[in-house]
Amino acid sequence: MGSEWRLLLAGNLAPASMQRPKIDDKLTLQGDFGKTDAICVEVLDNPATEEEGILLKVMARGPFEQGQQVWIVGRDGSKDGATVENVLKQTIDSEVTLSTVLPA
Repeated sequence: MGSEWRLLLAGNLAPASMQRPKIDDKLTLQGDFGKTDAICVEVLDNPATEEEGILLKVMARGPFEQGQQVWIVGRDGSKDGATVENVLKQTIDSEVTLSTVLPA
């Protein structure tokens, strides 16, 4: 039986590693459990950061836990750190919100 999760991730992207994703963009997340695919479902400005901070909500499968460190893996293989801020468990997938700073 699978379970769905809603996750909130916080992190910082390196200046040239990633552009602002759009809804339905595919992302790869990597944690100590390995890699998993994710789909972006919402992109919001992050009011908690003074820079170009955004929150990314994604649907993903994996054993995510609040406070867990994960990586957002770019198409070129670059990795940007993120922290799981919140997890909302549903059926098979998780909704993960990633907080990150993107280049201007």
